[in-house]
Parts: sequence; C-alpha cells; structure tokens
Amino acid sequence: MKDASPSMTIIIPTYRREAPLRRCLADVLAQRHPAFEVLVVDQSPEHEPATWAALRALPPHARHVRLARPSVTAAVNAGARLAKSPLLLFLDDDVEIREPDLLARHARHYDDPTIAGVVGRIVNAEGRGDLPRPAATGALGFLEVNFDHPHAMDVPTAAGANMSFRRDVIDRLGGFDERYTANAFRWETDFSVRVTRAGYRIRYDPEARVVHHYGTPGGCDNEHLLARTAASHAWYVPFFRNNVYFALKLLAGGDRARFVWRLYREHLLNRVFLGAGPAFLARRHAALARGAVEGWRAWRAARAGS
Repeated sequence: MKDASPSMTIIIPTYRREAPLRRCLADVLAQRHPAFEVLVVDQSPEHEPATWAALRALPPHARHVRLARPSVTAAVNAGARLAKSPLLLFLDDDVEIREPDLLARHARHYDDPTIAGVVGRIVNAEGRGDLPRPAATGALGFLEVNFDHPHAMDVPTAAGANMSFRRDVIDRLGGFDERYTANAFRWETDFSVRVTRAGYRIRYDPEARVVHHYGTPGGCDNEHLLARTAASHAWYVPFFRNNVYFALKLLAGGDRARFVWRLYREHLLNRVFLGAGPAFLARRHAALARGAVEGWRAWRAARAGS
C-alpha cells in the first residue's frame, strides 16, 4: 500500500496465539484494497520464533504495537487511537479470510450515512452449516443474533471477530468500555447498544465472510464457555461479572430481569450442567455469586466516575 492516507485500518488484538495469528496476518496482507493499514495490538508476554519473524517482516503499512497488560478492550481502544483511517475493521486473531475482498465488502456500506457499523459473516471452522435467520427484535434482540446465515439485514449488535465501525462514531461515543475485563464478554454488545441508541444502524453483510477457529487456546479463552472443567469455574467469574455489569449499565426493569434470568437458565440450569452433579453446581453457583458482586461493584464505580 502506497497511499499515505489509508481508507481503512485493520485492528487485530492478539493474546497468546501463534500459528493462528500468523495465518490471520498472511490473509490480511493478501487483501485487495487500494489503501489500508494494519495494526497488530499485542498483549502476549512472549512469542514463538516464527511469530516474532512474521511480526518483524511486516510491510510498511502494518505496525506491531505492544501493550503491557492483557485487555481486549484496552487493545481495541489503543488501535482506534493509533489508526489513521476513517473506517476501522476489527478482527480476531484466530480468523481465516478466504476471500481477498473482505475490506471492500465492509467499506461499500459506508456511503450510507445512517450506517455506523458493519458486521460480517462468521463461519464456524467446524462447519455447522447455515444457521436460521434471527428474529433480532426488541430490547433483548442482541441475544437472538447469529452471524452465520445468508440474509443481509440490520442487526442490534456486532461481533469483535469481524466488525467495522466509523472512527468518528467510536470517538463520539467515548470508545469501548474498558470495565469489561478478562474474557470481556459483552464488550461488543455494550458498544453496539450505544451505537443504536445514538440513532445509527449496524448492518450484517453475509458476503463479508471470515472463518472463525473458535475456542483456539489463547485470546479470551472462550473454550471454557459451557465447559465442565475445573478451569471453567474461574473463567465464569468474569463472565458473570461482565454480564451483570452490562445488565446494570444498559438494561432496566423487566428487560434487565429477563436478561439475568436467561443468563442463569443457560449457564446454570442447562441439562449438561444439571447432569454434572451437586459439587459442580455448587462451584458454578459460587462463580455466579462472586461475579455478580464484582459486576455490581464495577457498575457502582462507573456511576461514581472512579
């Protein structure tokens, strides 16, 4: 890329991933787009030699930026601050891009000034096939969204694996909320809710497609979601914390109650967990209790401005 004023910046937050990051970088650098830059926002303490070599070999329009502490929300905010473009495309470090025009498929929507964000199709690498078109309506419509179907539509939320936003909208809304910590669950939903409440639209484009190797170790460690391992209990504490913080911050009344009930039903009363025995359920309830208290404290701190 020779243009000094790129039209789009690709921001890739990365944490403790090696071969997936190298594959993602190769795919991104192969994109056909007249002017773009790449920012790798790296929170990993160390890398394999092959990854260091790939990062050192980045071309001039790609930069490797290090962060001292792991935080996906701090990483995307850092990328947004450093970006030189009006459009920012966020990708997970474990996605695979099989078409060379992903950027163009995002960018084509921004001729419409009502569109502040675009989310592309996110195909599970295990090959589940098309999911049904979601009926994503109402205050909790974000819970019904899926991003692996062939129907273009407006949606109430985006997904960090493959989403773009206007930089000026990110700036106007104060960036991404860094109170979402650890696995940072709901950080994209938080920002998307603020976008739509500000009167903008988010568009789902099934042709802006990536393949997601979901559950790859590293990143936000989402392989623990719905798992029954001992390590999953510790992962679920910030999961519950982030969800409770989200509910207190952005939902009210019956919507908040329905959200919390669904959270409880899906992550404590599902058949898999109920069949895991009383000791497992006791530990998962302890994770919920601790996470709920931490989420309430985060919300109180946010309201106090601290």
